[in-house]
Amino acid sequence: MNRPDEREIIKIFQNRFGKKSRFRSNDLEIIKIGRTRFVTKSDMLVQSTDVPPKMKLREIARKSIVSCVSDFSCKGVKPRFATIALALPRNINQKMVNELADGFLQSSREFDLKIIGGDLNEGKEIVIEVSMFGLSKRAIPTRSGSKIGDVIVVSGPFGYCSAGLKIILGRYRSNSKFRNKCRQSVFAPSPRLEFGLNAAKYFSSSMDSSDGLSITLNEMSVQSKKQFVITNLPTRKDMIEFAQRNKINLEDLIFCGGEEYEIVATLSPNNLHKVRNIADKSKTPLQEIGYVSKGKNVIFAKKGGSRIVKKCGWTHLKS
Repeated sequence: MNRPDEREIIKIFQNRFGKKSRFRSNDLEIIKIGRTRFVTKSDMLVQSTDVPPKMKLREIARKSIVSCVSDFSCKGVKPRFATIALALPRNINQKMVNELADGFLQSSREFDLKIIGGDLNEGKEIVIEVSMFGLSKRAIPTRSGSKIGDVIVVSGPFGYCSAGLKIILGRYRSNSKFRNKCRQSVFAPSPRLEFGLNAAKYFSSSMDSSDGLSITLNEMSVQSKKQFVITNLPTRKDMIEFAQRNKINLEDLIFCGGEEYEIVATLSPNNLHKVRNIADKSKTPLQEIGYVSKGKNVIFAKKGGSRIVKKCGWTHLKS
């Protein structure tokens, strides 16, 4: 019997509910009530698949909040309320519960949202499900709105989380400054909320990159029915040096990682200077990485030729 992975299961549900249900792949679920858009997002963190070694309970709680905030960020919607459903193992003690509570409290203050309730159950490991809510009176960019001639931008460099996991799990050579930078990317990721809230009105399409850059670009390309041409790898010199030093494929680090919580967006070249100004004010390291053209697939155009960038990275029930 066929064992479906995460995306195949989602397709089964989409087909079962039908087109009228509006059950489609997007960062946020949007319900229009009058002129107001009611916005919600649910995301689940499972200890065995989403938590790397040495991650503190306070950081685990924050990460569960960050994953939802990042989806709001790429759409330019302010998250206002959240509920938290917890499954906790029977051997958990009061100190551990306090650490989780502190993580939720600190992150709710960090992102200025109120936790208003939730649910608690027993499980074999820690599972955290966060549902987040907000409102918007303006149009929200989808994954499918890119236009031919648009530029493709990202809100920051890629590869640090992937490198960080390799450093944590294996023996890879790096200097202390780079190692700390990568660990920070893994244990304390920073969604680009301020930037997204101000810049999203200029996006023709956008998506959170937490599933990995290649998956994000391919999803936007398919939904837009356009070709995405990547001309610049969103990376920095220290990442290039790390890859060379450890004989790791740089393109794999950039395209096949995940959990960077960056914004990937397309926009008209006429609005690029406005978005750059917003990025400067919010101290967001915006990078222009390519453009949208007629056709299909994601193409990485580089010296010596070009290649199709296929989906790679983490897929639940498959990776």
